[in-house]
Amino acid sequence: MSDYKNINIWKDVTPEKWSDWHWQMQNVITSLDKLEEVLDISPEERNGVRRATQFLKMRISPHIISLMDSHDSQDSLRKQFVPSILELASQEDATLYADVNADDKFCPTKGLVHRYPSKVLVFPSNYCGSYCRYCFRRKLAREVEETLTETELFSIFSYIQENPKIEEVILSGGDPLVISDELLDFILRSLSRIPHIHMLRIHTRMPITIPFRITSNLVNILTKYKPLFMVIHVDTEKEISGATQNAISLLVDNGIPCFASSPLLRGVNDSEIELRALWTKLLENRVKPYYLFHSDPVKGLRHFLVPLEKGIKMMYNLYDRMSGLAMPHYCFNVPDGGGHVLLNNNYVTKISNGHYKITTFEGVQMDYFETESPD
Repeated sequence: MSDYKNINIWKDVTPEKWSDWHWQMQNVITSLDKLEEVLDISPEERNGVRRATQFLKMRISPHIISLMDSHDSQDSLRKQFVPSILELASQEDATLYADVNADDKFCPTKGLVHRYPSKVLVFPSNYCGSYCRYCFRRKLAREVEETLTETELFSIFSYIQENPKIEEVILSGGDPLVISDELLDFILRSLSRIPHIHMLRIHTRMPITIPFRITSNLVNILTKYKPLFMVIHVDTEKEISGATQNAISLLVDNGIPCFASSPLLRGVNDSEIELRALWTKLLENRVKPYYLFHSDPVKGLRHFLVPLEKGIKMMYNLYDRMSGLAMPHYCFNVPDGGGHVLLNNNYVTKISNGHYKITTFEGVQMDYFETESPD
């Protein structure tokens, strides 16, 4: 557990209260005044909180605050969660997208996105434990933080029931783990009763932002539904706190497979050293790195964008220089709802029928002549 008692406003909070996820949710930092009580704020950060929050409100959990360097405005966690004046520089940039995934095109009913033939996204809530400043769904209305109503949920269940090609449901958001255990259990139970649903997946940042959300009661609920997979959003090794490691152990020890998803962010994790450290730490904690998403070209987020060439080169340099289990898929969200595509260095080039040029992971090129297979 981080030494949160060094932060004056929480010095009298008991460990039991600090470790209560409901307390964490009730005490998120949402105002400049409160932020200044827990961090030494630079003039640029102060300006960012005042102005950038008109586009995405600030919400930072006490746990995340306790992991931040209270004196360094360039701390990687502060870049991720403290509003920045840089967000205003590209807010009106016509080359960037307000809705890079064009979710509204594929939304047959509120809270559901059906972009791919065999799977759907379901958003039980429109809010999170903390708001990442690089959120690609910044367009979500968060003036009122809400969960889906019973009527809206039944509309989603009916749609899925009527579309037998759907085999997998991914709970995303917002963060699906901000809702109550009872509501989550109801949603999972209702989905599991649909005969053609074979897989359930939960995409969440809560094991990072409020790891105390992973309780024994929650795990008891999740273990009732199989196969169910947890995909954890994590960007840097620093985020994998002791509390997060305990949360992951509780999941994995009880048979819930865990994967990790990360966006590639300029100034946060766009180095081979940082990515290697992150993926190695995840694997040590029995979490399989699953996706590295290339920076999303979203309005207000130009300062987070990493050149595509740099991302491809980093992945090439890391490949076969660390455990293969640690290497995620490198993906790109094609703008305007084009879906995901895999990004990689071109290791194989066809020269002619049966003749290929192969480039090894060390950069050595060789000719490969394909032997015809017997009939």
